[in-house]
Amino acid sequence: MSDQIADALVQANALLDAGDFGAATGLFSRVLAERPDSIDALLGQGECALRTGDFEDARDCFETARALAPGSVRAVCALARLLRSDGDAAGAVSVLQSVPAAAVDDVELQFELGLSCNAAGDVEGAMRAYRQLLTVDPNHLGALVNLGLVYLSQLGDAVQAQLMFERARKAHPRAVAAQANYGLALFEHGEFERAIAHFDELIRANPDTVEYRWNRALCFLQRGDYSRGWPDYELRHVRGGRDVRRDFGLPVWEGNTPTGSSVLVYGEQGVGDEIMFASCLPDLIDRRAGVVLECDARLATLFARSFPPIVVHGAARDGNRAWLQRYPALKAQIAIGSLPGMLRTSAENFPKHGGYFVADPARIEKWRGHLGADAGLTIGLSWRGGTRKTRADLRSMEVQEFFPLAALKQHRFVCLQRGDCKDEIAAARAAGLDMQWWPEAFDDIEELAALIAVLDRVVSVDNTVVHLAGALGKSCFAILSRVPDWRYRLDGDEMPWYPSVRLFRQTRVHDWQEVISAVTAALGAVGRER
Repeated sequence: MSDQIADALVQANALLDAGDFGAATGLFSRVLAERPDSIDALLGQGECALRTGDFEDARDCFETARALAPGSVRAVCALARLLRSDGDAAGAVSVLQSVPAAAVDDVELQFELGLSCNAAGDVEGAMRAYRQLLTVDPNHLGALVNLGLVYLSQLGDAVQAQLMFERARKAHPRAVAAQANYGLALFEHGEFERAIAHFDELIRANPDTVEYRWNRALCFLQRGDYSRGWPDYELRHVRGGRDVRRDFGLPVWEGNTPTGSSVLVYGEQGVGDEIMFASCLPDLIDRRAGVVLECDARLATLFARSFPPIVVHGAARDGNRAWLQRYPALKAQIAIGSLPGMLRTSAENFPKHGGYFVADPARIEKWRGHLGADAGLTIGLSWRGGTRKTRADLRSMEVQEFFPLAALKQHRFVCLQRGDCKDEIAAARAAGLDMQWWPEAFDDIEELAALIAVLDRVVSVDNTVVHLAGALGKSCFAILSRVPDWRYRLDGDEMPWYPSVRLFRQTRVHDWQEVISAVTAALGAVGRER
């Protein structure tokens, strides 16, 4: 390799590291014009394409590099990372497992294999990869932290997670991921005071580190200490080194709305979050504040019907601001998730409402016709929720866990689970739990809300169904993992956001039997009362 080409590669990689992908791509292309077989240039150009979302070009570069150098672990890892980023985690695992056995001790390979296995849902495979990596490099930060996260978020083993994070923080005391997750492991193990003291110490030493303050905020909120939790909940927009706050060119609303002006309340996070935080909107109506609500387009008609004084705009969140010109009275903006920090600063501030959503009357009548009359209760069931990032493995259960409900012969059951449930419904019916299932109920949220509105009760794991039921004022039994999301608090059977929701909590991770027994008994008691 000539000195000129070597210098160009050094410069190109420096530009890549600095995030100047256009300039880096130009230099890599110049190198490839002279040396089309340069693995370094192909991998660099592919990385630029991957970072800018050009997956097709990235794949071409990585596959060419792999073909030129079949034994290159770098090329294999780059291709696997692309496949994982493009949603093909299984393909990434397959590519990584194709390398010669001699590469088993390669740190980069095992780390990427751990990430890819985890993304593919192969928890055991991820753990094997991380453990193999740690035999080569016992202090590898990524392996220690990610193995700890598997224990914490997917297996619910806070003790083992704590051990991994402890190793990571001892080897890398300045690593934010190690310190932040160690505090969460303490909290989930029930060591609440130690966890908060840990974060307090870290914040004193690193006051500008967002992750420490954010995790402490979640601890406070889960304990019901809202006055101390909400201020740093505002950091949700600036986590991960990026500021993703939305700016509509208006000052942030501070609670006062001058006569003749309006405030823009804009949606954020997931559909369930928007539904839950919408419980604050009646407070704004009571204050006679003029409100324009920008929300997820799927919720627009439901919000408009439920809050008639509010102007509702369903948005695609594509950055388009032109629609704001229709509302010249707008003088301030606030994220819907910031309203509780102003309106729900203590447990006493949560209203005992009977529901604030109004389902579509025409759809309600349609579902009443489908269901007909029955002497017992009509109960909706949902058993899956969340994503891998939001602890789906801990929040969700198999439909088989509901089979004991078959003993309640006086009641009938309706599937409220999104997705293709054909096989699960068949298994339930074979076990004596006869669930009715209408796939069209999930065509849109309005349809699902109307179906929930005509049911007598809902039984669901932590997902959007709980939020819809609570917002409709529908009686709901929420089935929770041992350490649930912060909104459910740490203990008790009441949910401050939704008075109609009763909480049933796990006592052991992955053990739903005790919870379902309690739910079955509660439903049987309701039946006897009728």
